Amino acid sequence: MSKIYFISGASGSGKTTIIPVLKRSLGDNWLVHDFDDIGVPQNADKKWRQESTEKWLQKLLPTEKNTCLLGQIVLGEILACPSAKKLDIINFCLLDVSDVERIKRLQKRNTYGADQNMLNWSSWLRMHSQYPQWEQHVIKQNSWEKLDFDHWDKLSNWKSKANIALLDTTDFNIEQTTNKITAWLRTL
Repeated sequence: MSKIYFISGASGSGKTTIIPVLKRSLGDNWLVHDFDDIGVPQNADKKWRQESTEKWLQKLLPTEKNTCLLGQIVLGEILACPSAKKLDIINFCLLDVSDVERIKRLQKRNTYGADQNMLNWSSWLRMHSQYPQWEQHVIKQNSWEKLDFDHWDKLSNWKSKANIALLDTTDFNIEQTTNKITAWLRTL
């Protein structure tokens, strides 16, 4: 049976940069997708991300190949999606990077997000991936109405719902990051 692997992280953690290298590394027996390939509207918000997570699940669940989906995907939102009940377990890797390096990378790219809001978001993602109870309102308030948060509302840890890896990419180049991710994929 094929598996879906979610590789997440805030802007600047290395997700988009590693996609072509990861595709080459995994070969033709794997599918690798960028979350944003679904089409990002100009005013994309939390509800858009949550609805898009469900759309990706619907698209990937019938796939016969192992698949990696890279993007700003949130573990609790995956679990809250209607299609999540079709997943045996969520394989989730959070790419992280030091705040200083993140800002350097974003400034070098000259893209959205080189600000305190991005640092706050990356910090929240880090805490959320370790503690399901951490500041749940961040994704629950004004959320997409079809999400069901009951699946993780009272969890003290993710062990029964997800295999989680945390990968700090601060000191890794693209090849090293890809090698670490590939090693993680092969352990599951």
